Order: sequence, then structure tokens, then C-alpha cells
Amino acid sequence: MDTSEKPVVRQHETGWSKARRLRGKAALRTCLPAVEDRGTPGVTHSGAEWNIVRGED
Repeated sequence: MDTSEKPVVRQHETGWSKARRLRGKAALRTCLPAVEDRGTPGVTHSGAEWNIVRGED
């Protein structure tokens, strides 16, 4: 066995390149549309900071 050959290093595939490669073959979604769920009751947006999302660190 000849060990002088270097193994082939594959480059990481980005989401864009994966979507481009799979175009027409599979339904790959890279993002979701920002829409509200119409099935839930509406929330009244009040106050200056209604759109700020705070999460856990």
C-alpha cells in the first residue's frame, strides 16, 4: 500500500451551494418567510419595545 498519496480534502459546502446543487431535485428551504400564524388570536403591539426579543444566554 502506497501511503505517499494525500487524501482528498473536501471543502465545506455552504447552504447556498447546496441549494444550487439540489435545485430541481429536492425542495430545500434555506429560510422561512416572516409571516404571522393566522390561526392564533392576534396580539396587540403596544409600548416602545414590543418588537424586541429577549432570550436566554
